[in-house]
Amino acid sequence: MPVILTCPHGGDKQPPGIPDPRTGAGLPADCRFEKDTDRFTRTITRGVAQLLFDVFGEAPYVVIANFDRAFIDANRRATDKCAFEDPDGQQFYEEYHTTIRSFVDEIRDNGGLGLLFDIHGTTQIDIDPADVYLGTLNGEAIFSLLRRDSRAMSRRRSLPGLLREVGYVVSAKKPETLKGDFTLETYGSSNTDGIDAIQIEIESTLRIDESRREVFIEDLAFAITSLVARYADTPALAAFRSANFLPRLKRG
Repeated sequence: MPVILTCPHGGDKQPPGIPDPRTGAGLPADCRFEKDTDRFTRTITRGVAQLLFDVFGEAPYVVIANFDRAFIDANRRATDKCAFEDPDGQQFYEEYHTTIRSFVDEIRDNGGLGLLFDIHGTTQIDIDPADVYLGTLNGEAIFSLLRRDSRAMSRRRSLPGLLREVGYVVSAKKPETLKGDFTLETYGSSNTDGIDAIQIEIESTLRIDESRREVFIEDLAFAITSLVARYADTPALAAFRSANFLPRLKRG
């Protein structure tokens, strides 16, 4: 299906040949150096992918970085050592992004809607407390989607609208509190070779609590299927309408 799920910061592996974590020494400020792992984002990404397959009978594209962010940050540019400091990190970084690029190109070659969801974790932000923060580079990364439907992120059955309907607090700040980073800049639809891309930042307690996490996986998968059904083809819409977990929208 024309959906890509990416997860750059959920890994816990030390890449072969890289003996030491990154230090951040001497990096430009716009590298936004961080080493923490986004816990359970791999679990969420895989869970959402499985549910999308269960609903549509077609799997989304999935790209997960299994290397620890302490060694390589896949959501930063490679220049200025923002993404990795040891030269041996380049092969792992390039494999991650070459895979995404190949999937984006495949979706574009087949025509129609393409959606990329970049899945992250965050702690709650005091000036904008929320369960979920959505980043679109303030609309640039979903340029094509907004041109097709200017209310694509504000309708009741939009991604934020559906998540709010089942009880989540979704950040509504403008400009966006967490607007996105390298993945959206590189693959978003503001690029002539891109597709519509949204960064999904999930607050830590929602990820760490197993019962809440399992419910969120189902709710997020449902919200994604709604976007596919609204903007994709008729077979996708038929599959969406017959989905077994549609009643979750009415969950109280």
